[in-house]
Amino acid sequence: MSMGEIAATTSLTWLASDPGLRAAMLAHLGTQVGMDLTSVERFVPEPVHDDRSRPDIAMLDVDGHTIALVEAKFGAHLTDDQVAAYLAGLNRRSGPHRGALFILVPPSRVDEAKRILERTINAQSETAAHAIVTWDEWLNVWAAVAEESSDAGLAGDLRQLRAMCHTLGGCVTPPLAGTATGRDWQERASDLVEIVDVVTRQLLGSWSPRSLPRQGKLVPTEPWVYRYLPMISPDTWVQVGVWGRFADEGLTPFWLMLHKDDRGSGGFQAALQRLMASELSRKVRRDDGHAWVPLEVSGDASGPELLDALRTTVGAVLRILKP
Repeated sequence: MSMGEIAATTSLTWLASDPGLRAAMLAHLGTQVGMDLTSVERFVPEPVHDDRSRPDIAMLDVDGHTIALVEAKFGAHLTDDQVAAYLAGLNRRSGPHRGALFILVPPSRVDEAKRILERTINAQSETAAHAIVTWDEWLNVWAAVAEESSDAGLAGDLRQLRAMCHTLGGCVTPPLAGTATGRDWQERASDLVEIVDVVTRQLLGSWSPRSLPRQGKLVPTEPWVYRYLPMISPDTWVQVGVWGRFADEGLTPFWLMLHKDDRGSGGFQAALQRLMASELSRKVRRDDGHAWVPLEVSGDASGPELLDALRTTVGAVLRILKP
């Protein structure tokens, strides 16, 4: 988790010490899950449980039972295992209460959170109540309290927190939607460049980004951006990037290019043979001696889920190409 995310979630706990804010939020969250949360006495930041799970906020009753948990995300990963651990923990620690889990995310990650909750809930016979809440939704509840109370100091604190949340939320790549198959890719050019940069950096191994810099700009005069990855065999290179000409055909903007053999090492031909013997053979395109492999990702994925999907797809192709 980034320092910004930690600061934002810490601010939630601190502000929840205000009785008016706490009561309003408990009423709102209770409505979302059909529960009475008025027995919550305190918000505890980042409690460490015996299974080593650490939700961002625990809501406890007077006896220390966990009534609800909040897992707050901007750009950090949200995993099935995390959610499963929180749900299981609620079943053990909620005492006389049913227990509830709230996933707090920017709007761009709501669909991702829904998919993770659905997968996790389907795998469990018993589960706590659960709901997805956006940061704007949470802050709007509190803003209404501040407005009604005419508390200028509180309103100022909330404005600062909202500004921080908008900045952090803006760093999360929204779902590509139709851009995943090339539609309006120019409008998402900055996101595509960032995705390629982040994913290819993660695949450099011991190489530095200076040694294998990102190339291209993805602008009308240079409608591509890519980075070479470390050699897959002597004198055999691949590029991973975005090429506008493929997106213009209604295809994925992301491609891996197996560079043609300029030095006669034979590595390209051997890698190409492995590629053409794989299940990807029907998707391979040949152009100017190179071999191009589409890197398809879901238009529904966002943020870290999107980055993981592209990195996983690249990794699968590299495993085929490498001797």
